[in-house]
Amino acid sequence: MSASVELDEARRHALQQVARRKRVPMRRLLERAVDEFIERFEDEELLESSSRTAQATGLREKDSVTIVREWRKRRGNNKTR
Repeated sequence: MSASVELDEARRHALQQVARRKRVPMRRLLERAVDEFIERFEDEELLESSSRTAQATGLREKDSVTIVREWRKRRGNNKTR
């Protein structure tokens, strides 16, 4: 899937400067930024979910994070089959 994104002049200029300084094509820089945003969002959801699980079950939050991560890995592997 391909999508077009329009940025205002200030953001586009700032992004071009960062891309130039990092010597990375602007498209790749945007892809990395989106990937990082998605990963951060998923991590925040995981923390919220694990916190709720820990409160509901009496597990330590650390243990519930491990359980949820393992579950997501298994679920992710099953999606690709």
